[in-house]
Amino acid sequence: MNTVFIIGTYMYFRRAEGVALKFKLGLFLLSFALAGSPLSAETDAFDAISLPYTQDLNALRASLTLPVSDSVEKIAIPLRKLKLRAFNPKNDLTIEPLSLNIPRTESGMNDLIHRIASKGKAKDLSELILERMTKQGPSNKASVKIDLEPKDFELINLKAIGQDMAKEHHRVTVHTRELSQDKNSWNELRQQLSFMLPKEQLVKIARKVKVGLDLSLDEDLLPSFAKKMVGKFIIYRGPNCFHAALAFFDQQMTRLPTINVKEEEGYHKSMINYDELWRVINNQFYEIDPRTAPMKFGDMLVFFAVPPESSKLINFKTIRHTAIYLFGPYTFSKGSKSPNTPYTVKTLEEEWSTWRAFTQNLGVKVYRRQVIGPEIALPSTRNDWIY
Repeated sequence: MNTVFIIGTYMYFRRAEGVALKFKLGLFLLSFALAGSPLSAETDAFDAISLPYTQDLNALRASLTLPVSDSVEKIAIPLRKLKLRAFNPKNDLTIEPLSLNIPRTESGMNDLIHRIASKGKAKDLSELILERMTKQGPSNKASVKIDLEPKDFELINLKAIGQDMAKEHHRVTVHTRELSQDKNSWNELRQQLSFMLPKEQLVKIARKVKVGLDLSLDEDLLPSFAKKMVGKFIIYRGPNCFHAALAFFDQQMTRLPTINVKEEEGYHKSMINYDELWRVINNQFYEIDPRTAPMKFGDMLVFFAVPPESSKLINFKTIRHTAIYLFGPYTFSKGSKSPNTPYTVKTLEEEWSTWRAFTQNLGVKVYRRQVIGPEIALPSTRNDWIY
């Protein structure tokens, strides 16, 4: 598209009084013209690739392994958030209602009912579930999803549902006495964190290491968004692994109208579509070869369904998941766009196993963010959001 035309369009929109949407659109068009990026959100394939997909977990190597202890804990959905999803007083379509995945075996269904039924209500809940399953008809699937209505919760123990839907999170502690004795690892950690964390946070980390106080991955080493959200559930449908991966670097970036271009009906505005993610990767990241370059803190792991025939083009529609690599075996991610998945620290093996079960011919590519200067935020009237 002609850059002069775009700039002219921008100036026209800029002069239009009181039309904020036109101003946003002008900036949107200008930014893509100058960046040389495709304007269409429907473009399937992007630049030619030279690095192959990594399809063996053992090929992903860590640049930094730290002395840690790892406690795996179960995180349950808080009762307050379950109630908001069950009764939704604002009738907000972006709040995802509660539902149940009912095993189709009699024993599996009965076990679930006895775990979550209110006292003395197991028989009534069983009848309700059988009625809903009958309406859905036969299926080859191992389970059936049953949507719940507010009146159904007279039969259901909400707290038990929260426990039943609990997810695992790795609570990692870095032992600083051992770390301080390994000068190479300590210097490498500081260097990698310096690209991700503000100076004040880096100073606090250095002070703890100096006096031998252990570091919490959740509380000390994560950047702002991840630190705020790790170990937490939300109530909205939409914020997904793509949003979590970009917000890890800068939550403000995910709000820009040039990045979060389209708001899907029925989904929270913070959801990032895979074409939006792929555009950011192409403009702000570069691919590394994990065979020759070990992964560093903040590298983005992008999981693909690798096409059966090799191609020099990547179709962003084959992206299945994103996670942020931390150090050692650890990652930060959100499992899906559903509020049933929290923001957690996982291991590479867990990420790989999960998405291999969902994806034929799984492959991953590793992207590192370019070191860039401060960005000027574009005008935005959007209010935040999630908590």
